[in-house]
Amino acid sequence: MSPFIQQITGEVNLPQKVYIFDTTLRDGEQTPGVALTIEEKIQIALALDELGVDVIEAGMPVVSSGERESVRRIKQLGLNAEIAGLARTRSSDLDALQECELDVAHVFIATSDLHLQYKLHMTQQQVIEEIVNSITYAQELGFKGIEYSAEDATRTDLDFLVKAYTTAVSAGADRINIPDTVGTIIPRAYGALTKTLTEAIRAINKDVRISLHCHNDFGLAVANSLAGIEVGANQVHVTVNGIGERAGNASLEEIVMSLYALYGVPTNIKLKQLYKTSKLVEKLTQVPISPCQPFMGDNTFRHESGIHAHAALAHPRTYEPITPELIGKRKDSEIAVKGVVIGKHSGAHSIQEKLKTFGIETTREQTTEILERIKEIGDKGKRVTDFHLRTIAESVTGKIAEPVLDLKELTVVTGLHITPSATVKLRIKQNSSFIEKVASDIGVGPVDAACNALQAAFKDIVKDFGDIQLEKFSMDAIEADTDAFATVHVRVSDEQGFVTDASASKEDIVVASIEALVNGFNRLLYMRRES
Repeated sequence: MSPFIQQITGEVNLPQKVYIFDTTLRDGEQTPGVALTIEEKIQIALALDELGVDVIEAGMPVVSSGERESVRRIKQLGLNAEIAGLARTRSSDLDALQECELDVAHVFIATSDLHLQYKLHMTQQQVIEEIVNSITYAQELGFKGIEYSAEDATRTDLDFLVKAYTTAVSAGADRINIPDTVGTIIPRAYGALTKTLTEAIRAINKDVRISLHCHNDFGLAVANSLAGIEVGANQVHVTVNGIGERAGNASLEEIVMSLYALYGVPTNIKLKQLYKTSKLVEKLTQVPISPCQPFMGDNTFRHESGIHAHAALAHPRTYEPITPELIGKRKDSEIAVKGVVIGKHSGAHSIQEKLKTFGIETTREQTTEILERIKEIGDKGKRVTDFHLRTIAESVTGKIAEPVLDLKELTVVTGLHITPSATVKLRIKQNSSFIEKVASDIGVGPVDAACNALQAAFKDIVKDFGDIQLEKFSMDAIEADTDAFATVHVRVSDEQGFVTDASASKEDIVVASIEALVNGFNRLLYMRRES
């Protein structure tokens, strides 16, 4: 725990280590609108294992034959992580887990009066009998671990909740989980509840793993989970990017980084794999990461304010609690100057640093004039783009930054029942001479084919540059007409960790796409030169 936090809070009962139980493939897939194929689930499982997750909840096999097949195939991967499956207190559910040869049986039944009356139509005594019978049967099936969850625990009568959990442990459960099923508890109360349950459970078996499962309906999933860890819980249920039912679950990234940076409690997670895993899940689930989402959001390491930007350029820790490299993010989220974004709050230093990435040098007077024009745009409520900055700078300085790369020709062939193909001619300036290269390629569509051809030409002409990754691609149409101007936005990165955004506007979407990429490639070349 950081010295300042410890000074304020005093001593807490932190565990020696926290196990990460990831339920992205089960609870995460219950995000409205998300449906993963078996192959996509396997991709995520492999990424989670590479990340260092301790337990992967692969799904609920009894749900469908497809679910059983995906869970079975994930188990057959031979991962380092334990593979768990969810089951109701029914023998058929547990049989489905055993059929998939899973390591951990995660058994649940609700305990709140609300659920007993309106969902289960059972008495408390009937629930206790279900707990005993199901855990006894799970033991007979030979699972490596048995975890019991009292669904809706945080709205359950406390005395009955203690009875349910102590009954589960006495019956053979070696892990218990405390679900805040609809996210209706506050951190202090959840911490107190966890402490009470932990003391009662460990009086029976001191080695029982205490697990936490919090939902984010009030935005408290991470805070509640941390409150439980502060009183000794040593496992937490999470999802990548915090996805899940309704408002989602506790975010894996936020939990792990809080444990690392704020509490000093170790996990088995490889921090440098966090961003890569997050982006994979974003891509496969098609649930976009908010720009303001902690750690993974685009704005996490960006600065527009002149005061902030100037200080961050001098030392990033002045306004960044961690470095982006720690979690596997690129050196810069958007531009070459450590995430500085240009806007009406920018200062002269930020402007000068940003212009260097365009190959434009300015005097102090020119920088002041550029800054005034930028602020005028910002005061009108408009976003200041690279195009604005570059155009203003060229107008003020009277200099046009000559691109290193120049697109000379583009030919695209596409249609019905034909493989789209493209040919590009690219020119690059080296010293005082120009070199031209022509390359062709195919793709799934005209834009893809053109992008592939451009990549081929670039790699042929700049042989020592390495691969360039297209990280983002989006398009905006200014009008609704079929001949409307389209603005294409791209984000590209190179093998040295530089990342940049670029854009271009044309009536032809394919041409706009290629010009945006060429602009991005030029930015990467400038950035390497400045570094």
